[in-house]
Amino acid sequence: MALRFELANIATSSTVVPRRGKLVLDRSATGGDSSAERPATVLETPTFFKYTRHGLQPHLVPEVAAELDALPMATRVQAEDFLESDTPDCVKFGDGLHKFIALDPADILLLDTLDPTITVRVAKSTNTYMSIDSEGGTRRLTPGLFAQLTNSLRPDIIIPPADIVEEPLPSLTQGKRISKSVARSAKWLEECMAALTHPAAVFAPVVGSHSLELRTMSAKALAARHDIAGYVFNDVCLTVPLEHKLRLVNHSLRILDASKPRYMLGASAPDAVLLAVLSGIDLFDSSYPYAVTEQGLASTYVLDQDNSANVLPHCLDMWQETMFADFGPLVDGCTCFTCRSHHRSYIHHLLKTKEMLATVLLQIHNTHWYQRFFADIRRSMERGSLAADAALFMQKYDCETQLSGGIGELNRLANRPFSELSTLSAQTCSPTTKIQRKRHAEPQVVTL
Repeated sequence: MALRFELANIATSSTVVPRRGKLVLDRSATGGDSSAERPATVLETPTFFKYTRHGLQPHLVPEVAAELDALPMATRVQAEDFLESDTPDCVKFGDGLHKFIALDPADILLLDTLDPTITVRVAKSTNTYMSIDSEGGTRRLTPGLFAQLTNSLRPDIIIPPADIVEEPLPSLTQGKRISKSVARSAKWLEECMAALTHPAAVFAPVVGSHSLELRTMSAKALAARHDIAGYVFNDVCLTVPLEHKLRLVNHSLRILDASKPRYMLGASAPDAVLLAVLSGIDLFDSSYPYAVTEQGLASTYVLDQDNSANVLPHCLDMWQETMFADFGPLVDGCTCFTCRSHHRSYIHHLLKTKEMLATVLLQIHNTHWYQRFFADIRRSMERGSLAADAALFMQKYDCETQLSGGIGELNRLANRPFSELSTLSAQTCSPTTKIQRKRHAEPQVVTL
């Protein structure tokens, strides 16, 4: 197969600017089976990979997902979802990962290692394997096993394992742990690529945590390689402010080959997406709609300047009692299935009665809204007004971020209304489970 990235605006490695482009996958380049009969899959960037758990979009069975407006033909799965044992049974499946998870063969399928929504991890890695906390206990994922998964399941893009560390600022170990992680990640990348027989495109992790010196070392080593198809920033899912994450990423971007696509994890919320796009990121994960749905919220944020007078907040809390007798759609004018077919009162009722349909309907709406947001970003870039639109968006939703110069001079974010993603990992259950969450628990009356 052949994966290529076509930039609409030429950017050099010394600049960090918003980029419009196309990610094109042509499977006919390898021949065999029916791949030659399939047209190339084209993704307009900036865009996102559909977030999945165990290969399924949360709350959306394939038949329901097929009813959504055209989502990007790009899906991500994480190897940790299939590690029921140290050697998962799925490596014995010979028909590929697309068929294993019943995915449209035209989708660009990315295989990563870890779920970006899980921010608290206990298991420790060694020089030879990555330790992963799974439902069946701690599992060991070696670069060789990841390559074996790739060879058996045949995804289109892979992100090899990397040693991701999170150290406090300033570092309590003077950067020794980060230095070890950079060397370990480079070693794992070599071992994984040496064991590959399936021609998957490799997106290499750019590491170095918060050390600029080590980020420079990692980026220079990757920039010198010609067997890398793209770069991924997955070591910035750290508990540091968003603007600091972007400064770290921007430092690496100035060293890397600007002609290759850039994929960033940990920047799924709308405000984070906007700032990352302004910094030159092309691809994102889409865990934000899932995070919103898991709290019983409906997205209402809008980028378009023409809607600046819209009085809606960035989301609606469907748990609120004001929804009890509200028979309007979630958002007036929204064309998603939920807004066309149901009203706020009904979804409020479903949440209160713990019906699974509540999260299904909210996930449909929130995913539709997320897709619309990225389409608005691309239109804004075509008009040349993204910086102005982003500044208005930040002001409108009280994000307290100042943008200037078109690429984002970032002041510290004192307030982030789009904080749902950061609370997801601490949430113990879905709003439609039978266990009442403390946030919406009825006050207890104590009788003496």
